[in-house]
Amino acid sequence: MNALHSRKPLSMRCASLALGLVAASVFTTALASPSIAAPARTDSSAQTADARIEREIAGLLRHNEGAERVGKDRVRLEPGVEMTVPSSTRAAAGMSDCQGGYACVWEHGNYSGYRLDFYNYGSYQLADYALPSGGTWQDKVSSFFNNQTGGAWMVGRDWIGQWEWIFGGPGAYAEPQVSANDRADVIELYP
Repeated sequence: MNALHSRKPLSMRCASLALGLVAASVFTTALASPSIAAPARTDSSAQTADARIEREIAGLLRHNEGAERVGKDRVRLEPGVEMTVPSSTRAAAGMSDCQGGYACVWEHGNYSGYRLDFYNYGSYQLADYALPSGGTWQDKVSSFFNNQTGGAWMVGRDWIGQWEWIFGGPGAYAEPQVSANDRADVIELYP
């Protein structure tokens, strides 16, 4: 029998059609709506990054005797020397993270990766400072920013039978990629 000539009364055919349209609309909305999607995972990227930072801070404290935590992502290794664990939940601030009065070195080029900050004048053996994994900073420096004031100098040196000056400069001087990449053994700060 032809659907147009059905024996059902017109009101019933309209009600069936309306019910079908409502069901189709609900079904389409359910497919497109994110609120009906599977529940979100509980381990958000921020929680994952926080857990990673906690593990790396614990590694720093374990491998650097006498170190103390001084911030969410920061450890004082000794007076005047602090290390920062990079956060993956925000864009890297780069050299703007290096506080005034400090000389900062980064593990990677373009001011990224772990950062080691020096405040006091002196000579610092990079082998004395451990990374979270237990390796040291020796031969790990790839970029630096001397943010000291008053013309104070920062110099990176490499031991090649004698101490060779490989990078550095006066206050407010930076290099996003040192030419002597991953060769520094000592950092010196002086007026």
